[in-house]
Amino acid sequence: MIEKMKKLTFLVYHREYEEFLHRLQELGVMHIEGGALAEGQSDAVSADMAELRRVDALLKQMENLPADKKSAEPQVPDTTSADRTLSSDIATLESLFARQADLASREKELAEQVETLTPWGEFDPNEVNKQMAAAGCEMHFYTASTKAFKKEIAPNFPVEAINEVKGLTYFVAITRGEEQDIPATAVTLPEASLSALRAEHESINAQLATLNAQLSTTAATQRADLEAYREQLQSRMNFDTVRFGTETAADDHLMVLRGWIPAKDKDKMQAAFADSGAWFEIADPQPDDDIPVCLKNNRFFKLFEMFTELYMLPKYNELDLTPFLAPFYILFFGLCLGDSGYGLFITLGVLAIKFFKKDLSQSLKAAMNLLLILGLSAFFCGLLSGAFFGFNLYDLNVPLFDRIGQAVHLDNSQMFNLSLILGFIQIIFGMCLKAYNRTIQFGFRYSLATIGWMMVILSLAVVLLLPAYSGIAKWFTIAGFVLAFCYNSPERYEKNPATGFLINVGTGLWDAYNTATGMLGDMLSYVRLFALGLSGGILATVFDSLATGLAPDNAILGPIVMVLIFVVGHALNMFMNVLGAFVHPMRLTFVEFFKNAGYEGGGSAYTPFK
Repeated sequence: MIEKMKKLTFLVYHREYEEFLHRLQELGVMHIEGGALAEGQSDAVSADMAELRRVDALLKQMENLPADKKSAEPQVPDTTSADRTLSSDIATLESLFARQADLASREKELAEQVETLTPWGEFDPNEVNKQMAAAGCEMHFYTASTKAFKKEIAPNFPVEAINEVKGLTYFVAITRGEEQDIPATAVTLPEASLSALRAEHESINAQLATLNAQLSTTAATQRADLEAYREQLQSRMNFDTVRFGTETAADDHLMVLRGWIPAKDKDKMQAAFADSGAWFEIADPQPDDDIPVCLKNNRFFKLFEMFTELYMLPKYNELDLTPFLAPFYILFFGLCLGDSGYGLFITLGVLAIKFFKKDLSQSLKAAMNLLLILGLSAFFCGLLSGAFFGFNLYDLNVPLFDRIGQAVHLDNSQMFNLSLILGFIQIIFGMCLKAYNRTIQFGFRYSLATIGWMMVILSLAVVLLLPAYSGIAKWFTIAGFVLAFCYNSPERYEKNPATGFLINVGTGLWDAYNTATGMLGDMLSYVRLFALGLSGGILATVFDSLATGLAPDNAILGPIVMVLIFVVGHALNMFMNVLGAFVHPMRLTFVEFFKNAGYEGGGSAYTPFK
């Protein structure tokens, strides 16, 4: 559902405007209609925005700090000085993080140099170069595959192998300035010795550990202050944006503020400003108003609002499809996953997380509840095929499973038919919603064409499936075609009835083509419900066969290998199947269901000034 809104207009004397805005912000229920900032007035907002970016960057960097705070004794800057400000703390933290980034970059560079130099052993490059220069020679470093290396690889130069590691031979060649044409890979070595690089690498690691400990301790004491400062900046930005962007009247003596409040907060708003000097008016929205949208659903359907928001919010005068997509999405997820074992694993995993982690955020709690519902759906839908981690429950000769199988088991052809039937039901249901939506938006006559196509489709289905009722069905088909061809655009009759009728008939022919081809393509899209579940079950069976077939005939090693293949294989298969079970029902919802429901969307979100 969509929260009913009221339009609110304020006229406030300019000297009282800031105090008025503070009261309005504390109330926190009014969505302000956006106003453009005048030139120069946005400087304060821009400064706060730049400061907000600095704080956000610091908070994000704090999330990546090492968890071990005992790696070094923390050295916290003195924060007891009376003139200490949060701005200086931010500058200090930025400096520490910049130092951390420099040390981390240098550590990575040194690690690569140590790795490069290790196969060549310990020597002083400067001393070697000095001795070579004194003898009028140059030393060059190469690598080649051990199979290809031989003393004659450079017949014109002295060559000496230094080391052999993982099929590579490391060798040097001595030249006297001649041109080199050696079939090997030239290597450029660091200009420091291996021991010097290792010593510097250890020193950098020690500095980095000390700095990380210092940052962790500093972050633990200042994170709350930074988060509070961030909220203050955000609040101040909102305030300044509204203050500077407000429309003025009466030579700038009056401030004109317009916005929206939920209808349920009308009495609260009236009580809050009844004793103020501000004049205000609360009115009903008009058809051409840009009304913000606030979804209002119960706790269950609120879990699925994320899918509607991911696509786009409905318009204010449009039907919120969230409660209608939820049951289909739950069922489609279960069919796409199609394995009771996977569903049971997800369900138990979510219950374990909810039991052991009591301090989950509201968003994580909602995600866990949604995953719990989807896991249960996968468990029960998996009973249709009997799949349980690739095994078939109905082949185990267990009485309980046999009774369940007799009641709900479907073979592949039946699962295929079920997918098409569910697709047909959702498409027809979407068309029903479209008819209702057009009725509440424009009037009943604008829904007649949609009702006509529904009558045609359902009548043809009756003719195919229930031939005994084909006589009645053909009259419904004729009536449906009349509605679909004559009332696809009722407003045309108001201008010229004869011309409007001909245009509507022509439009109806085009709609007939689109409906026939679109209906066929839409229904075939639902075959993915069967195909994804089938492919996941086949892969699960393959991993079961690999686990039993590749296990060695050894009392100890055999079970270990079997369990390892089973766990890794099913973990990979479950990950891929769960991902597909999330995405493909969403695709069916956004493309097939929303299209047939006539969903337009494009509403702007309700964001109260608070």
